[in-house]
Amino acid sequence: MIGIGFAGFFELLLIFLLAYIGWLWCREISRLRRNEWQLSNRQLFHCNTCHNSFVPKQPVSLCRCPRCNTVCIRRRDGAVPIVKKGRNK
Repeated sequence: MIGIGFAGFFELLLIFLLAYIGWLWCREISRLRRNEWQLSNRQLFHCNTCHNSFVPKQPVSLCRCPRCNTVCIRRRDGAVPIVKKGRNK
C-alpha cells in the first residue's frame, strides 16, 4: 500500500475540497444563466397612470394594467405620446 503522511493527507483533502467548491461554483453560474429573464422593450409594458411595469401573459400590443385596470398601449421604440399643453377649445 502507498504510505501517506499527515501533511500529504491534508494537501489531498485541500485539493479535493477546492475542486468540489469549483464544481459547485460552475454549477451555480450555469443555473443562474439558465434561469435568467430575457426581457426586451417589446415585451415590457409601462402604465402611465400608476407607473407599474409588467409583462402580459400573451404577446399583445394593447392590454389592461393589472394594478389600476387602465388600458396600456405598447409603443414602438419607447416613444412617449405627445400631450398638448394649454386649453382645449
